[in-house]
Amino acid sequence: MINGVKVRHVPKESCFYKAGLRSGDVVTSINGEEVSDELDFRFFAADYFLEIAVRRGAANSKIKVVREEGSFLDVDIQERPINICKNRCIFCFIDQMPPGLRSGLYIKDEDFKYSFLNGNYVTLSSATQKDLEKVARLGISPLFISVHATETDVRNKMLRNSKAPPVMDQLNFLKDNGIVFHTQIVVCKGYNDGDVLLRTLEDLFSFEESLLSIAVVPVGLTKYRKFPLEQVDSQCAEWICNKVEQISSSHLQKDGFRKLFLADEFFIKAGLKIPTAKYYEDYPQIENGVGLVRTLLEQWKTCKSKLNSGKSLITLRKKTLLLTSVSAFPYLQKIISEAEKKYGLTDMDIVAVKNDYFGETVTVAGLLTAKDIMHTIKEESKNKKYGQVIIPSVMFNFCGYTLDGFSLQRICKATGFNIRTAETPEEIFCVKKVKKG
Repeated sequence: MINGVKVRHVPKESCFYKAGLRSGDVVTSINGEEVSDELDFRFFAADYFLEIAVRRGAANSKIKVVREEGSFLDVDIQERPINICKNRCIFCFIDQMPPGLRSGLYIKDEDFKYSFLNGNYVTLSSATQKDLEKVARLGISPLFISVHATETDVRNKMLRNSKAPPVMDQLNFLKDNGIVFHTQIVVCKGYNDGDVLLRTLEDLFSFEESLLSIAVVPVGLTKYRKFPLEQVDSQCAEWICNKVEQISSSHLQKDGFRKLFLADEFFIKAGLKIPTAKYYEDYPQIENGVGLVRTLLEQWKTCKSKLNSGKSLITLRKKTLLLTSVSAFPYLQKIISEAEKKYGLTDMDIVAVKNDYFGETVTVAGLLTAKDIMHTIKEESKNKKYGQVIIPSVMFNFCGYTLDGFSLQRICKATGFNIRTAETPEEIFCVKKVKKG
């Protein structure tokens, strides 16, 4: 492995290019500080006066760069391979996936960079002291850390990694060095529920200002799982809702804002109401399924406000099949029923898509596949004629592909239907402003 970072491209108008940096150069240090990855480069090159040690072929040299105020770091660095997770977690969703999905979905990363930049969760299980010191030195904060349990024996059993260091020691180091963090706990019955969960929450709250949030989420299980785990049932969900909410509310009074949140699925399984928007603060854990239902309900409130004002109206004119997940179905069904009664919505059928691909225990829209969508469209259109089909936009990644690699255009072609995506009630109902005059 090369020491330093390799430059992929430097724009000719860049101050780095003018100083002599070229594509293919290897930057080994900046202002005397060793550079080993892109984060190092971005951090140390953010100064205005730079002395950069460069290796070009067998020759070593130094170039001096003066960055003008307002200029940005426009050097494209060739990324190193990401750090791969060495755990074999009993609940790992990637290990429960079938073959045939997008190749990138099988990568199990354990990389500080992606935790900081993208909000990916890391366990710190393979982090050395040098790694943690680098995080502190560069100020890589906030981090997103998978804790699961603060008792080392329990945690290592869940990670199936007997060499994982005590996470409390690592979190204390981060706290002492000014690094703040979001945390998550994936609840697995018989492992980290009950008293273990309560102890973990107590330990995490000891980090005070360094702790930004805690998400407690139920383990997700597919029909491909090999490790024997139980689904979180209604009784377990009810206990967790009661106990965790007591702790969450207690610390809310102490801190002035809520840090501890439960995933929507706990409330749904326990048969409890989804909390109000105030509960979720600024939705720090929404990517963890914490507050998605409330977000939908708040979006409907906004939509109703526009419709009630008389300045907007529903413009949906084709008989429509709306497909959604099992989890979202009852909430969207109520929204559609209200839209029919109050705003004249007609000709919309809503159907919950069963996740045959992963198994019916997987009930969220983000894990629906094109194959299950296409199967449902085929079945629902046997006896009814639809002018269009609406599917959840969250099914698609930022490149526009489903988990099983289908684009929207490919789904349309395969089914022969006009299909569009929607994220909010306004998008579902085609709410538009009324034209004056």
